Amino acid sequence: MIMPNVRIALLALYWVSLSSASDALGVWRVNPARSTMRYSNIAAIGFQPHAKGEVFTLYRFDDNGRATTSSTILYFDGRDRDLEDFGCRGTQSSWRVDEGTVEIARNCAGGQRIRLIRRLSPRYNELILEITEEAKGDRIDRRMVLERE
Repeated sequence: MIMPNVRIALLALYWVSLSSASDALGVWRVNPARSTMRYSNIAAIGFQPHAKGEVFTLYRFDDNGRATTSSTILYFDGRDRDLEDFGCRGTQSSWRVDEGTVEIARNCAGGQRIRLIRRLSPRYNELILEITEEAKGDRIDRRMVLERE
């Protein structure tokens, strides 16, 4: 006879093993209390299916309070593609690290580099976005905790 706690643990492991990259699809709101830095201009982040990968959308407010969006396609093939986004003109590449992790690398004009790692959280309806920005020898590491909208 399996003890109840062991049975629950086995069911939890089975449920986690069923999670996949598609679990990250949807619109996600920033949880500022659990994120390392405030993202006051970011309202939400979205990941939607696309015939060649996913669409990554950033919903934000500009300095005048106007709502703006910016979308790019994540092809998951590791190839550099042209990018023109908020504060970054250069190239972007993306790939799947494993079933629950995606890496996005942006190389901007002027030498700025931005690396985003999207991970499924062990918590239900939560997504982690780890952001590393490098420019002129400075490095900033951030962690953004997102909750499904």
